[in-house]
Amino acid sequence: MDVDELIAREEITDVIKRLARGTDRLDEELMASCYWPDGFDDHNAFRGSGTEFARWVCDVLPHFEATMHFIASPYIRIDGDVAQCDTYCVAHHVRADSDMVMGLRYVDRFERRDGTWLIAKRVCAFDWAYTVPYDPSTRYVFEADFTVGHRDRTDITYTGV
Repeated sequence: MDVDELIAREEITDVIKRLARGTDRLDEELMASCYWPDGFDDHNAFRGSGTEFARWVCDVLPHFEATMHFIASPYIRIDGDVAQCDTYCVAHHVRADSDMVMGLRYVDRFERRDGTWLIAKRVCAFDWAYTVPYDPSTRYVFEADFTVGHRDRTDITYTGV
């Protein structure tokens, strides 16, 4: 493996992480920026362009109080300007009285165009899912001076430290 391949792998990994961050922060612009304009996303319940996917996420996920996508290191195979990637993910979708937990894999085809790696096609493969109910009265309440995440650009990842 040479330095160019290591750089390509890091650039691809960064796109995968940005897409997860965009999803959890409901940042439509950030999510859309991870796809080529002619890119395609197949999330089973949704199939369409990356821009349309980003809009769909922002329409569908707000009924959850929070989401958190734990992304594993992707398995990347590069062949010239095309890369095939498998990325394992455990996703939490939190409501007032439950947490829907899903194990899934993102199977991506990245393409490098004009020196930039972005998603040309993504298929979401679901492996398992379950819901954990809980009593809302037992939830932990953060103190008033705690830094708490937000699902918009007021989140600390945008405002900085």
